Amino acid sequence: MARASQLTGINISNDLDEEISEIQITSVISNKYAGVESSGFGWLATGWNYATDLRYVDTTVSDESLGNWFSREIFSGTQMIKAADRGHIECQPWFNEKYRHYWMFKCNIGGKRFKINKNNAQCNLWDVDASSAPSFVLHIVEGSTVRLTMVMKSGSDYFTMEEY
Repeated sequence: MARASQLTGINISNDLDEEISEIQITSVISNKYAGVESSGFGWLATGWNYATDLRYVDTTVSDESLGNWFSREIFSGTQMIKAADRGHIECQPWFNEKYRHYWMFKCNIGGKRFKINKNNAQCNLWDVDASSAPSFVLHIVEGSTVRLTMVMKSGSDYFTMEEY
């Protein structure tokens, strides 16, 4: 299975009241089809893929067969990003729009360790995302819940962060 395209880094926006540091981003191309069929019945194939492929993808395991992925890259950012400031992680994650894409994001927030609250945070990448740098935005919702919003050219998704 070929890796088709790459991103050109990841922008980090810290919309929190505390600094963030020790950022680690895991990018996984899974073995699961995304369902980008262009035939007249492509929507049916997409629905079928999502309804019947119930394999669990785990971004945190190092064994690709146990994690149900064929490509896993881990990128680290050593800089500290002050509250209400921005940073950039120099990286070039691979992706293939034919396969579902999963992420893990970890960092220190005000000296405490946080991560996405599940090991299979899915945010697919499409060919339109090639050669772009998506934005990962950390912000507060519902009083004190830390949320990570991933903003790609093709769309966005968000995930709750938890202390660990």
